[in-house]
Amino acid sequence: MEANNSIYAILFDLDGTLVDTRSRFFLIFNESLKKFSLPTLSKNTFDSHYRNASLDKLVPEGREIQFWDYFLENYSKKSSPDEFSIPGSKEALYQLKKLGISMGVVTGRIASVESVWSELKKHELDQYVDVVITRLKSQNRNDYYFSKEQNLLDALEKLGHRPFESMFVGDYIMDIRSGKRIGAVTVAVLSGGIKKEILEGENPDFILESVAELLPLISDLNTN
Repeated sequence: MEANNSIYAILFDLDGTLVDTRSRFFLIFNESLKKFSLPTLSKNTFDSHYRNASLDKLVPEGREIQFWDYFLENYSKKSSPDEFSIPGSKEALYQLKKLGISMGVVTGRIASVESVWSELKKHELDQYVDVVITRLKSQNRNDYYFSKEQNLLDALEKLGHRPFESMFVGDYIMDIRSGKRIGAVTVAVLSGGIKKEILEGENPDFILESVAELLPLISDLNTN
């Protein structure tokens, strides 16, 4: 990609991008299956679906909204003891903040903004973040469930930047699609565990192992 504009704002997905919460995902997903009288998954089966971004195929047609609403509402209510910030994320955000980059977190969780700030603080990432946007339960009823376009635009409005001078970093296919739809530079990270070839299929502008590799990319884009 040839960048025509410098990057002044970076928006991050939370889970799998800044914080590894895959063990929580497994726990809450199985709880959600039980809630809807569906068979639960072994860890190996879950991991296979997770890597292939195919967990949504296990949800019966016609019950998707109810299922994912339940899942996302409960995601912030529990945590797992083995959760951790993505290695190198704290240093990366620190260096980006030194460059004067505005940063925000846009998560698909149906949760209070305060609960996300609390998790960021727990992982010592809050001091680098300027805005947090969470999902409303009522949104995206007429669009694909996991789209984040409006949330990204809301975050950029709060930061005072436009999409073409921003970047969205995420680990999931809809993160890439949403970022592309608003005209932001898109970066897929492999730290969430989704297979590289699946993310490549979404044609992100860049693919990195994790946010730890962001600084050289931003330095390169902002000097060209």
